[in-house]
Formats: sequence, structure tokens, C-alpha cells
Amino acid sequence: MSLLPLLPAVSQLSHQDKLRLIHFLLVEVAKEEGCELQATTGIQSQEDVLLEQLASTEAVVWSPHEAHEAAQTLSDLLVTARLQDNA
Repeated sequence: MSLLPLLPAVSQLSHQDKLRLIHFLLVEVAKEEGCELQATTGIQSQEDVLLEQLASTEAVVWSPHEAHEAAQTLSDLLVTARLQDNA
């Protein structure tokens, strides 16, 4: 099944149902990656459980902030492309 037909239905969901969908997708992707996240309990809200699970997961986030070498590489590529266009 393609994602495109689902998007209109997802946009119609309530805020609470969107959070439930996010949680469901997170658990499904984790299972595919070999991680087993805890199922929600009746005591805690699903949002609290999701936040706890996210806090216990390690993630690496790259940021271009202070990536001077990457900025220089991009600048060099843009200069080369401009020179080729003007040739």
C-alpha cells in the first residue's frame, strides 16, 4: 500500500489519534530494527510512555552548525558550477 492515499485520512485524525499513530509507527519501526519497545500500560498516558521510550533511545543527529568543511565543499561546488555555466 502506498503512503499517499493515507495522508488525507491521517490529516483528519484528532490530536490524540495522531499521537497514537506516531506511537504505533515508532513501535513498528523499532520491531523492524530488532528493538522491542514496551507496550503502553493503562496507568500512564500514551504520551508519557512515548516520551519515556524516546528518552531511552539513542539517536544521532547531525547539524550543519559549525560544519565549516562541509560549507567550504559546497562553496567550491557552487563556484565550479558557475564557472562551467559561464564557459
